[in-house]
Amino acid sequence: MLTLARRIVQELPPMANPSLRNKMQRIVMRSFADDLVDNNNKNKDIITKPEQEEKIYVKRAQQYESEELESLLDALDENEDKREIDFMATKPKQVFFTDEQKALMKDANQKIPFTYEREPGIYCFENSVRPLVTFPDPTLSRLDIWDEYEEYSLGWPVIRAPNPYDRMRQGLKWSPPDPRTYPYIQEFRNHYDILIVGGGVVGSCIANAYAEKYKNDDGWRIGVIEKDPTYRNCLSTQYLGCLRNQFSSPELIEAALYGADYLRLAGLSQSTPHNQEEQLGFFNVPNLKFQPHGNLTLAYEEHMDKLREAHQTQVLSGAQIALLSKNQLEKRFPWLNTNGIAGASIGLENEGWFDSWNFLQALVIRNKFLGVDYIHGEMMYGKKHAVFDIGDENSRNFEAHIFIGETKHVYPIEYAMLIVAAGAQSGNIGRMLGIGSGRGVFYMDIPVEPAPTHIYTVKPTDPPGLNFPIVSDPSGLFVKRHSLDGQFQVGILPSNHPNEKLPDRTPEQFFEEEVRPILEY
Repeated sequence: MLTLARRIVQELPPMANPSLRNKMQRIVMRSFADDLVDNNNKNKDIITKPEQEEKIYVKRAQQYESEELESLLDALDENEDKREIDFMATKPKQVFFTDEQKALMKDANQKIPFTYEREPGIYCFENSVRPLVTFPDPTLSRLDIWDEYEEYSLGWPVIRAPNPYDRMRQGLKWSPPDPRTYPYIQEFRNHYDILIVGGGVVGSCIANAYAEKYKNDDGWRIGVIEKDPTYRNCLSTQYLGCLRNQFSSPELIEAALYGADYLRLAGLSQSTPHNQEEQLGFFNVPNLKFQPHGNLTLAYEEHMDKLREAHQTQVLSGAQIALLSKNQLEKRFPWLNTNGIAGASIGLENEGWFDSWNFLQALVIRNKFLGVDYIHGEMMYGKKHAVFDIGDENSRNFEAHIFIGETKHVYPIEYAMLIVAAGAQSGNIGRMLGIGSGRGVFYMDIPVEPAPTHIYTVKPTDPPGLNFPIVSDPSGLFVKRHSLDGQFQVGILPSNHPNEKLPDRTPEQFFEEEVRPILEY
């Protein structure tokens, strides 16, 4: 058997995986060691002197081979440890290709199309540079078995499924592979039926609606990509958490009324069972701390016609909105300065604000309970393919490239349907997917762009009572009660112009020059 183990190493072709070769050798040698133990236990009868001398000779030979066997096993284990590379400790650097290399990546008339041969037998290509290619990829179909390729997205290496030899080596191990040494294994899948970009309140609500309808036990796979797992810089937790019905479009009013019912039933629909079999308790019961004080929208005289028209649409759609004159405002809110104000509208039902952080955490816990995967990474590229080489208008997005900040690698995730719910970055994500540069519905950009603003917390000397609605001034100023001890949140709504930036001033200067004069007026 020991000779057979040596022959395995010698006769396997050089192109075979060394790890697989060592694994086969280890199996044969361990079987040989088991046979030695069995033979030694069986031959314990009294024998003649010549047989005893022969047995001593055989025993010495076996002892020599056993020592050689142990040394070979130790050498193999040492070799195996040397091949393990900690990908967390060896983070890659971003690769920048020259113009000449990028030109080669656009050329289809070469041995391996759309590639740059960095070293003999090693071909590189950058996804953002390559033109739209047909499916299957002609680059991969022309690679020989001994060729290797390196794929990059915006300069970062892409982790694809390893070759069959590596997968066989990992399958023969006793313990499951470690993501630190085998980066292909991660906590998320490489294919989802529904993939949502953005894990805030909007993205988590969409994932919850799909997860409640399409069960994970039936084979449906839903993934949510969120680059900030702490939600520290998320719009869902930084903004007001306001519920509002005062819109001029019937569709938006209907959506707002549905949202009010959704929040009202969140304690029942979004609770997570603690014990799924007994249903004796709940691990998470959302407490949104809803404050039903409505929204007060002030208007100048020149805006009253639009306010009355919007109020009529709101009433016909089923919203409980009251139209107030200047005298009614002074009687109902004596702390309000009505100079220049001609009237206002206020929500009597289904309006106010809630704890958006509590609501978001309840959604995330409920979604994970239903089998939704939250992927902590950032979408950086969208890959498209075409069945026929007939132009961009017939292409289809099928793969999202996710940048994982911990490993500095890019992981491709295929999907059947992708939903963009990335908040202020939805326009940028849409451009990655070709929205705004195609034809038909892809001709227009997603009209969502980031707009800067400041929100301040103030505490007046003589604050109003608890019955304080969210006040919206025609100048863009808004005021919202923040706590029970007299603190208020104030700010100015961002401009409708997407390219307009805040003045080059500090937040303190902006408050003193823009916000304070309106508050004191």
